[in-house]
Amino acid sequence: MDETRVSALIITMSFRAPWCRSLKDKRSEVKRILSRLRAAFNLSAVESGHQDSHTLFDITIAALAFGQAQADSIQESVLRLAQSVTEAELYGVESELL
Repeated sequence: MDETRVSALIITMSFRAPWCRSLKDKRSEVKRILSRLRAAFNLSAVESGHQDSHTLFDITIAALAFGQAQADSIQESVLRLAQSVTEAELYGVESELL
C-alpha cells in the first residue's frame, strides 16, 4: 500500500456489560465511551449494534490513516482507551482498512 495514500480505518468493538439492567443504563455507558473516543482521537464513533439489548453493545469508529503502520497504531490506541474508560468486557474486534 502506498504510504502517502489516505485510507479509511473502520473498527467495530463488541462489548458485554452484564450489570446494565435497562437500556438507559447501557446508553449511559455507551455515551461515555463515545465521548471519550471522539475527544481523544477526533474520529467518528457510533453505537452500531445490539441496540435493543440491555447488556451487549457494539461501537464502530472511522478514522483516516496514512498506511498500515499508522492504522495499526490508531487501532491499538483506540482499543486501549475504550477498555480503560469502561468496565464492560471487550469480547470482539473487527477492523478493515479501506
